[in-house]
Amino acid sequence: NPKIVYGLMRHLVDKIQGHTKEITRIKEFFIDDAEYLLISYGSSARTALHVVENRRARGERLGLLELQTLWPFPVDVVQERCASANCVIVVEMNMGQIFYEVKKAIADPQKVFLANQIDGSFITPTDILNILRIIQGKGA
Repeated sequence: NPKIVYGLMRHLVDKIQGHTKEITRIKEFFIDDAEYLLISYGSSARTALHVVENRRARGERLGLLELQTLWPFPVDVVQERCASANCVIVVEMNMGQIFYEVKKAIADPQKVFLANQIDGSFITPTDILNILRIIQGKGA
């Protein structure tokens, strides 16, 4: 019966969305003073963390917000963590699904950039650094 199924599904979705804070899992690396905040998840988060640690060792203030829960999307967490960053770079291996969620979530969507890979290969530190150089006005 479609009406019963709809009611049950609506109940489950509402229950999940109503408990976003309890469900959300994230990891934070060097967020507090980050001028450039990378947001990533899954295997691309390892590459992003490598870039953050490498650039930190060179004195640049990069941070990483690793999303371990993608849905319900942690809008409040993303808003709060991105507020003080000058720039946000979403690192993902697809067409930018989380990139668009981040842009919707924060006050200044113009400061959100995408570093992505869509050909099935892993995103590399060089891919991320090229985007960072462009943002910093240093060319690719």
